[in-house]
Amino acid sequence: MKYDITFHPSWWHENAGVDFTQDFFDEPEYRMECDIKMRKALYDHFGEYGIGEKNPVKRPLLGTDLLAAGYLLSELMGCGIVYEADNSPQVICRNLDEDEIEEVTAPDLKCSDVWKRTQKQIDYMLDKYGRVETYVNLQGIQNIAMDLMGQEVMVAYYTAEDEVNGLLSEITKMSIDVGRKFKALSNDISGGVTAIVRQTRPEVYLTSNCSVEMVSNDLYEKFLLPYDQQMADAFGSFGVHHCGKSMEHVVEGYSKIKGLDFAEVGAFSDMKAVRRALPGVFLNARYSPVRLMNATGEEVMEEVRALVEDGAENGGLISVSCVGLDKNISDEKIKYFLEACRRIEL
Repeated sequence: MKYDITFHPSWWHENAGVDFTQDFFDEPEYRMECDIKMRKALYDHFGEYGIGEKNPVKRPLLGTDLLAAGYLLSELMGCGIVYEADNSPQVICRNLDEDEIEEVTAPDLKCSDVWKRTQKQIDYMLDKYGRVETYVNLQGIQNIAMDLMGQEVMVAYYTAEDEVNGLLSEITKMSIDVGRKFKALSNDISGGVTAIVRQTRPEVYLTSNCSVEMVSNDLYEKFLLPYDQQMADAFGSFGVHHCGKSMEHVVEGYSKIKGLDFAEVGAFSDMKAVRRALPGVFLNARYSPVRLMNATGEEVMEEVRALVEDGAENGGLISVSCVGLDKNISDEKIKYFLEACRRIEL
């Protein structure tokens, strides 16, 4: 069975000496040097479980598959970004109202200063290394809408249907434009959303539906499903990342996406219900880092095994990951999780 761990920037900052300032995201050579340190740190801590690399070599990567940091697509839509040494880039919400969103349009990437900065990195790596690995977090339609409107997007669903649909449509257009740029560089582009997808369904376009936890299935189907379907149609193989605690409450909507190949199921979701609703779809079960901090080794073993048994289909189509591990979680606790995963045979 495939399994994976992903760390919060605070862990990397403390254990690998990496600063996640703007240079990490905008300067390819600095990022590649940090990437080598990061993969070596993984090996030093968890190499016995097949994690990390003893002698990592340079990778020409845009973004990173060792974090889950979503910001670029929101920046393309006009949001400001704040960088911190031990945290992911923080998006500054534009707090647009129902009238202002009528003026929002998808950027022309050829004219966007934000994209020009990204294209400069791509051109540099293509020229020097001949290829680019793209692991930019692909975010998600409602996630980006909330970066533009904040919680007011939830009100707009009821008070400004046409305007909010117009906004979601423009965000989708931008997301498809950017996704196609990345797909032209590599077929494996979703590692910045969740690293496990690279081991399981590397060809999938994975959208981040973190904030879909906040809406009903009816609202999802009315306002968001059509745009997820547009992206599924654009990219063929499609996946949803749903890190909320109750994916089952919108899984009926997800089951209607044509082309859905992969779904990431948030910790504490009802895995049995999700599996029943999504036959044939590869599921990645999330194990909670907060739970890991407080659980015994025996409890972790039992809970991970239950996730696998509840989510597997015919002994397969299942993986497990623990994401967001910070500097406060000991190596011993993390090894509880890795050992539980290693012992499970499908």
